[in-house]
Amino acid sequence: MNDLNCFTLRKILDNCHDEIFVVDNKGNSVYANKAAEKNYGVKVSDLIGKASWQLAEEGICSPPITPIALSEKKKVTIEQTTRIGRKLVVTASPILDQKGEIDLIVENSRDITELKNIKQDLEVTRELLEKYKREVEVLRKEDLNVKNDIIANSKQMCDLLDIVHGVATTDSTILILGKSGTGKSILAKHIHKISKRKDGPFITINCAAIPEQLLESELFGYTPGAFSGASKNGKVGLLALANNGTLFFDEIAEIPIRLQAKLLEVIQGHRFTPVGSVKEKLIDVRIIAATNQKLKEMVNNNSFREDLFYRLNVIELEMPPLKERLEDIIPLIYFFLERYDKKYERNHDFTEETLDLLTQHDWPGNIRELEHTIERLVVTVKDTVIKPKNLPKIFHDNSKSQFHVSFPSFVPLDKSVEEFQKQLINKAYKQFKNTYKVAEVLQISQSKAYRLIKKYTD
Repeated sequence: MNDLNCFTLRKILDNCHDEIFVVDNKGNSVYANKAAEKNYGVKVSDLIGKASWQLAEEGICSPPITPIALSEKKKVTIEQTTRIGRKLVVTASPILDQKGEIDLIVENSRDITELKNIKQDLEVTRELLEKYKREVEVLRKEDLNVKNDIIANSKQMCDLLDIVHGVATTDSTILILGKSGTGKSILAKHIHKISKRKDGPFITINCAAIPEQLLESELFGYTPGAFSGASKNGKVGLLALANNGTLFFDEIAEIPIRLQAKLLEVIQGHRFTPVGSVKEKLIDVRIIAATNQKLKEMVNNNSFREDLFYRLNVIELEMPPLKERLEDIIPLIYFFLERYDKKYERNHDFTEETLDLLTQHDWPGNIRELEHTIERLVVTVKDTVIKPKNLPKIFHDNSKSQFHVSFPSFVPLDKSVEEFQKQLINKAYKQFKNTYKVAEVLQISQSKAYRLIKKYTD
């Protein structure tokens, strides 16, 4: 072959998408085309002359295929990973001389990194679809008895549910506020279950749990080949999955500012455009959002769109912290006790002293903390009766039955008694919020508690 033909052949090989790599019968590299530079991140000149074991030792690629081909003297195919993270399917084809011995080995490598990413993306999509299908089925089969849905004996919760039952049958957007663990997602499901959309899907998207770069495609879906690594079949977004149902945005404050405009368009126009598409899709979905952040402050700080805030805040509901729902604590305790006794096949009850300590706790983690506490007790307490000694130390340290009052010393006794009584009543009423509990803690009649509260509180 003349020089021109050799030059032309090299040009042809260098323009191949696949890598062509040639080694001699000792395993030393003698040729590589330009595709090798893309696969390994090094120049061809740094590859030529090196033995296969050297390339493996330097981490250029692993595992090496040349020793296998030299040993078996036949075509072999393996999967390799290069030092820059590319995934390759490599086929080594020995060229034999007249004596049947290896003269050269031609290795063809195809980059399948994007295929691997697409496969992984497809698996994630399948898992998400299965998850949402299961959620829909569970919701459809659940008992719609609202008494089993939300425990509400306290005035705060009863007042809240009165509002909820009035707005649930509408399609107005709802913003649920409240501290972490107060049950915002439970309230959102409750609204869906008593709404006219109860037979449709209830889809939850946790804006804080999904990486920002994936959130847009998760929410809106995408068309085939919309971006590098996109599935060739495209992807159905959560908006489409929630059609004719409810889409619940948990932790809405975490949604990136660039996506807030697109969400605003969905709420205003009931339509959206998948990533990579120019065609809008109509959508019939109710939006419920929840956050433990102060959205109004975020609006003032330009980290949350004001127009989106007002679109979400058509109906504002606030879940009270558990410490303000004293009448709900004991029913919640027994609700979770029954759940975890059934789960772990146990049978427990509480002493009155234990219930007092549980009721007096501040519950900074709210219902979530209460649930985890009861599960822990069910799992760790072997006796059938859960006693004060079984509770974590914090429940004894924070007992609200220990009141501390102060007043100036060396004052007339009657004034000291009056001041002590005033501070005691004020502190008890501030903590317990009702005359029944104040009377119980101070061991006086409820009527006397009422008179003293009226006398000493503003």
